[in-house]
This record gives sequence, structure tokens and C-alpha cells, in this order.
Amino acid sequence: MGFIYAITIAGARYWAQDLGLRMNWWKWLLIAIWYCVVSLAFAGGFTLIGEREPKAGGRFLAFMGTIAVAFGVCLWFVVF
Repeated sequence: MGFIYAITIAGARYWAQDLGLRMNWWKWLLIAIWYCVVSLAFAGGFTLIGEREPKAGGRFLAFMGTIAVAFGVCLWFVVF
């Protein structure tokens, strides 16, 4: 997972430039927070499922996924 994080973070600047986005420090900060929330949702949820706690893992994925989607939609309107 660390390699995918590194590629994603390294390519984020070029992605924003290709889309013609004007990014400043607070927009990058909001995107980084969202990325951490999404990562936490997947890592935590699937870790719980792997530890034979499927009910807790599903609830964690649903709860954190809902927060990530809501935050992502709000972020979409701020950044774009």
C-alpha cells in the first residue's frame, strides 16, 4: 500500500495541472485529509473483516465510507 500512496501523492500535482486546477495550500490540505479518511475506512474495515469480525468491519466501512463520501462531495464543490 505504501507504494500506491507514494505514486498517488507524487502524481497529484501533475493531475491537478492537467485538469487546470488552481490549487493552494488549504485545498491540498483538505484533499490530504480526505485521502486519509478514505484510507482509514478501507484499511480499518478490511482489517476487522480479516480478523473475523465481519459485522464490525461492515459497520466501520459503512460509517467511515459515509463520512468519506459526504466529505468528498463537499470537497468537490470547493476544489472544482
